[in-house]
Amino acid sequence: MKPAFTLVLAICSLLLSSCVVYMPMQCAAPQITDKKQGEVTASSYLNGRFDIAANYSPVRHLLVRAAYSNLRDDTKDTTYYRGHQYEFGAGTYWPLGNRWLVGGLGGFGQARSTAAFNRPGIIFPSTHYVYDARYNKIFGEVYGTFQANEAVSFGAAYRITQVNFTTLTNQAVPIDLNRMTRSEPMVYFRVRLGDGPTENRPVQLQAAWGTSATFGYNEGDTSISYDQGVRDLKQGRGYTTIGITIFPHCLFRKAQPAGEGR
Repeated sequence: MKPAFTLVLAICSLLLSSCVVYMPMQCAAPQITDKKQGEVTASSYLNGRFDIAANYSPVRHLLVRAAYSNLRDDTKDTTYYRGHQYEFGAGTYWPLGNRWLVGGLGGFGQARSTAAFNRPGIIFPSTHYVYDARYNKIFGEVYGTFQANEAVSFGAAYRITQVNFTTLTNQAVPIDLNRMTRSEPMVYFRVRLGDGPTENRPVQLQAAWGTSATFGYNEGDTSISYDQGVRDLKQGRGYTTIGITIFPHCLFRKAQPAGEGR
C-alpha cells in the first residue's frame, strides 16, 4: 500500500472504537425555497467516504429527497472500513422573509458496512475485530438556514435516526444489539457562487460539521457493563464534510432569453 494510505488506515484503526460499523449520513438541510426548484449535492468526508443527494420540490412547500453514500476500500489489508447506504425522504420547507429558511423531513434507508482493526492489549496480544452489519433506519430532521447576504448563508440541522440491525456480528459471532437511536446535530456554512440574486446563482460550496451519539448511552459511566461489541457500536463519533451543490433550475433560468418565463 502507499505510505500515505497506510498512515490513514493506522489513524482509522485508532479511531474505530468511536466509528465502528454505523455510518451517519450528514443532514439534508436543502436550500430549496420554491416549487420546481431542485439541487444535486456531492460531498466528501475526511475518511474518503462520499455522499450524493438530490432534493426537489414538485409543488410549493413539498420536498422529496434521495441520497446515496459509499466508502470503499479494496485493499487486502487486515485493517479496513467500508460500506454503502441509501435513504429516501419527504418533507416541507418554509421561507420566513428574505433571510430565514426553515423546514423538516423524514424518511427511511438501508445500509451495509464492515470494519476490521486490531485493538492493542496492555498485557495480552492485540485483539482482531471484524464487524459486519446490515441495518435499516428511519429518521426525522429539522433545519434552519440564515441568509447573511446574496452569497453567504449558515445554519444548523438536527436529525434523530433509529437504527435497526438485521445482521450484526464480530468474527461471524452475533452481537447482542438489535437497535439504537442516534442524536445527530450538524452546523454548516455555505457560499453561493455566481452573480446577482441568490436564487440566480447555480453553484454552492458547503462545509459541515456534525456528531452522532446514542441516546441513553454514557461513555464515561462504568456502572453498566457492556459487551465490547455493544460498546463499540454505541459510542459517539464526529464528522466533517465539504461539498458542492448544483441548482439545475438556475442554469435553465439563465439559459432563457431576457424577459422569457416572466
